[in-house]
Amino acid sequence: MSKKQFLLILKKQLWKLPKNEKEEILQDYEEYFMIGVGEGKTEIQIVAALGSPKQIAKELNAVYAIKKVEERKSIRNIFTALFSIMGLSVINCVIIIVSLFMLIILIPFTLAYIIGVPIMILSPLILIVMGFVNGFSTIGSGEILESIKGLSIGSLLAFLGYYIAKFSFILLLKYLRWNISIARGKQLL
Repeated sequence: MSKKQFLLILKKQLWKLPKNEKEEILQDYEEYFMIGVGEGKTEIQIVAALGSPKQIAKELNAVYAIKKVEERKSIRNIFTALFSIMGLSVINCVIIIVSLFMLIILIPFTLAYIIGVPIMILSPLILIVMGFVNGFSTIGSGEILESIKGLSIGSLLAFLGYYIAKFSFILLLKYLRWNISIARGKQLL
């Protein structure tokens, strides 16, 4: 493969990167070729030392996707990063598919949490509204106790849910970064 073919494939495969970053990377590889030729290497030897431009592009796309997740935490950015990492190896693909399957199984519990916790936290307010609607004489000490219990448990669950979600996100980012470092095996320019 020639330098021209290498750079063309690399440019074509860097579809996720913004134009300015893509051009900067291509300039870095142009410079790498110039240095190699200056050292007496042929383009074929330089390409062999660099490896596959498709693999390099996959790794650079994955690094960029993770950087986007760190800058802006959105579902779209997270899935883009996951799919970029899946492209690095078959094992990653299997691990991520199994993880996504587990998340799908947990959707009913997640929905129950999303609906139940706010209702538990708002239970004293709901009790007060019911008192205005039905009359405060209809509210007994049992309902007041249940309302306080709902507020306490709901607050605890909200607190735990926040930290579990935050910890899960940190673990996800560490997993993605670890995969990139493993997939690289050697430092890219």
